[in-house]
Amino acid sequence: MATIATPAFAQANYPVKLKFEEISRQQVNTLLSRQNVPKIIALSWNEANEKFLTSPPSGVIARYDLNDNGREEVFLYTSGNGMCGSGGCHLIIFQFNKENEALEYKTTRSSSADILILNSLTSGFHNIAIRLMEGTNKSKTDEYTVYQWKNGDLAQTGETIIFQPSKDPCD
Repeated sequence: MATIATPAFAQANYPVKLKFEEISRQQVNTLLSRQNVPKIIALSWNEANEKFLTSPPSGVIARYDLNDNGREEVFLYTSGNGMCGSGGCHLIIFQFNKENEALEYKTTRSSSADILILNSLTSGFHNIAIRLMEGTNKSKTDEYTVYQWKNGDLAQTGETIIFQPSKDPCD
């Protein structure tokens, strides 16, 4: 799998908005073929690619060290025909496993690629906020829904936040 560079965040200002970059279909296949990825996720990706040949789904990734251990987790977001439902498309998070020296599946959520990393921690991991989709019309809600870590998985808290990026002309 090719390494994709994402901009480093020099400051620790939170929330941090993830910046996703496009990756090839083969790179998505490689990530989804990992041993512990639920088969239904890889199957839906493969079926969508076979069914929608003229407009296949796509994948983007972002990286962020969610548990401040010096190793970035990988966020894979797949979207397109056959990949999205009323809750949004697939967000899959992979974490580096020191024992296997490889990325391993951690969790998945229906969401959008509009994700904030929050300063708050639960179970040693930064909580995240996701700007969810409104039904099947694929428009985003105005607020971000906050998720906390529980037993190694993301759990929706019911809390929402409104994020307005800074208007700093130096950005």
